[in-house]
Amino acid sequence: MPTQYTPTSARKNLFGIIKDVTTNKSAVEIVSASGDGGVAVIPLADWSSIKETLFLEQSGVLDKVRRREADETGFTDADTLDWDKI
Repeated sequence: MPTQYTPTSARKNLFGIIKDVTTNKSAVEIVSASGDGGVAVIPLADWSSIKETLFLEQSGVLDKVRRREADETGFTDADTLDWDKI
């Protein structure tokens, strides 16, 4: 479970939170006591991976990958593919 902070405690310890997240590759949650939501602080590399995955999902690329992974027709020689049509 990620470490949790209130906005006030996060503000007081922002440098420490950033150092912890980047050093330990961990997530930190900053949650509002009023229950109106919160945020997660994660390493930048993780955020980049999430954005890439979302793009691939939204653009339909992952659907194509899943269909091809499920394709049982056999081996395809990559040298014979028409890459412009893929």
